[in-house]
Amino acid sequence: MGEVHVSPRDSEVNVSLGDEVVVPLPENATTGYRWSVQRADGLEVTSSGYEAGQPVLPGSGGTRVVRVRPTAAGKGLLELELKRAWADDVADRFSLRVTVTAAH
Repeated sequence: MGEVHVSPRDSEVNVSLGDEVVVPLPENATTGYRWSVQRADGLEVTSSGYEAGQPVLPGSGGTRVVRVRPTAAGKGLLELELKRAWADDVADRFSLRVTVTAAH
């Protein structure tokens, strides 16, 4: 039971029940585009927060860190979209298939 870190390039991950999956995605909140969870099948979103880049400069970006935990053994799917809350256009998508095995 621990943290499993993935990268924005990953599309699948294998974890144990009780692990927490940490998904960091680049985000620049000043543009209005923000990552939001669209689907979390078999997964519980435990947190989603923005971490500013260092040094903090006007207009500079940071990282959206989404944490999910599987709710049962089997298959899960996490889908996120990078978009403005007031618009329909989607700038980017992230999808992660999660295979969950029972903890030992």
